[in-house]
Amino acid sequence: MGVPPVIRLRLLSDDASYRESVTDAVDHCPDIALTATAPDEIQPRSLRAPADCILLDADTDGLSPPDVRDALRTHHPTLPVLVATTEPTSLPSSLSTHGIITKPDVLVIPEVARIVTTTTRRQPSPSVSTEQ
Repeated sequence: MGVPPVIRLRLLSDDASYRESVTDAVDHCPDIALTATAPDEIQPRSLRAPADCILLDADTDGLSPPDVRDALRTHHPTLPVLVATTEPTSLPSSLSTHGIITKPDVLVIPEVARIVTTTTRRQPSPSVSTEQ
C-alpha cells in the first residue's frame, strides 16, 4: 500500500489565535499541509492556488462567506469547503456543501478534512454500473 497523498488545507481567517489553534491541531498530522491566509491576502488569484480543502472562518471581518464560496465555485466547483463559525446555526446550510465546524472544535479539523478530501478524490468504480 502506498503513502497517502498530503492534503493541502487552506485556512482563510483574520483571527491570529484561531490560525494558531488550527496550526496546532494539524501540526502533528504528517498527511496535512496547512496554509493560513489572512484577509488582506485573500484575492481571487490566491483562491486559485492549489488546495484540496478550504477552511473558511465565517467570523472574518470584511469577508463574505457567500462571496468567497462563489469565487471558489467559479474556479473549483468540487473543492471541499468547511466553514468555521462561533455558532453552528449562524449560517444557512446552503452556504457550505461539505460542513460547518464550530470554532472551539479545532481538534476535529484534521479528520473532517481527511473525510471530505477523500470523498471528493474517489472515483466511481469502473466495475460497478450505475445503470439499472
